[in-house]
Amino acid sequence: MAEKIGMIRWFLEELPKLRESGVIDSTTEESLQKHYQERIAAAPSLQKYFLLNFSIIGSVLIAGGIILLFNYNWDMFSKLTRILIAFLPIALGVVLSLYTLMASRSQSWREGSAILTSTGTAVLIALLSQIYHTGGTLSQFMTLVLLLALPLIYIFNSISLATLYMGALFMTPGSWYELNWLPMEFCLLLGILPFAGWHLLREKSPYQVWMRYLVMGFAVFGIMVFGGGYSRGVILFTVCAVFMLASLRLQDSGERMFCNPWLLASFFFLLVLMSFGTYTGGWILRLNRHGDASGILYFWLMEGGFLLVFLFLFIRDYLRKQVSFQHFMMLFLILVAFLGILLEVFNVSKIYMCFVMILYMGVFGVTLLMRGWRKNSMLAFNGGLLTWALLIGLRFFDAKIGLQGRAIAFIVFGLGFICANLFFSYKRGRIKSTEVNHAEQ
Repeated sequence: MAEKIGMIRWFLEELPKLRESGVIDSTTEESLQKHYQERIAAAPSLQKYFLLNFSIIGSVLIAGGIILLFNYNWDMFSKLTRILIAFLPIALGVVLSLYTLMASRSQSWREGSAILTSTGTAVLIALLSQIYHTGGTLSQFMTLVLLLALPLIYIFNSISLATLYMGALFMTPGSWYELNWLPMEFCLLLGILPFAGWHLLREKSPYQVWMRYLVMGFAVFGIMVFGGGYSRGVILFTVCAVFMLASLRLQDSGERMFCNPWLLASFFFLLVLMSFGTYTGGWILRLNRHGDASGILYFWLMEGGFLLVFLFLFIRDYLRKQVSFQHFMMLFLILVAFLGILLEVFNVSKIYMCFVMILYMGVFGVTLLMRGWRKNSMLAFNGGLLTWALLIGLRFFDAKIGLQGRAIAFIVFGLGFICANLFFSYKRGRIKSTEVNHAEQ
């Protein structure tokens, strides 16, 4: 995104020269200036993201300080005074919110209103619970706070409150095994997904990149709470496939690494999963044979949701004729995961699943090398080299080879990496020089 903004600013600087050269007239120049200035104003900058982070931290610290201040002098107040104090933060939040909405204030006002109102709600619940000694656990308190905060996220389109919501989700389960709590956890997660999807799919959203980071947190929460109902390994493989598939389009469109966090996160986590799979086979895909029916139901609801997202991404790229080897490798990854379940159900020896994982890892590395070579991508090329080096290294340490032999092998691996990158860099340099020569001609 920053690279695109830089190109737009360069283009704006060139407009007067184009007008003086007679390429465009003054009316066209004014229209282009207006159009691209609006794009620059709407585009998020690193400064906006830093301000967003610090505003969230600052709001939480202020709220915590107010609570501690009242808590220190709490016993000297009468019951009526305590109740009035409890309602004070939310009253201020409501007044600020009404002013913000009625006066159509900027996004900064909307973010502050959402956080203040939500914080006031949390303070009100906590103080009334203390005044009337209603008791309750932290998970129950956070669940009630998030349920009341959810409408505010949509009303104010608040990315700050959505960020706090994501972090607070991990404080809602009393225990990962309290199955009676699963419906509420599922509703909390399901409630925020339309908001996340809106910012992810809307190209003009100023917080599209930020939401790419947040959805990884939502995915982790879903895996932790619902993955153990049947087979956490299957949902891990599926989530990796979804994020890898989503990252491919961003990579092809030229997004910088900061704007495409899904690529490296899904790649390295997938390497970890495949590495365990080559050793343990079906162990990583083992089933929860004593799972409760409710846990299994919510597992398949979550797994089914990820599968639907995967099919949507795959079909979309297929219709746009953007399907590559990596798309099919991610499809095969999900099939391999379900094959592991099938072998686990019939108690087939894990050696067969180990062989399947070794074969898949090898082919995956080859497809990355091919993608890097064809698209002239150093990142994909080195990803393929890393995958193959890891696979060979894992198999190598299984063998009974002495320390000297292993030392020599490490040296050979290192030299192979260096030579491959030098050769690839030479190839890229030749392609660029050829393009420059064609442009000059």
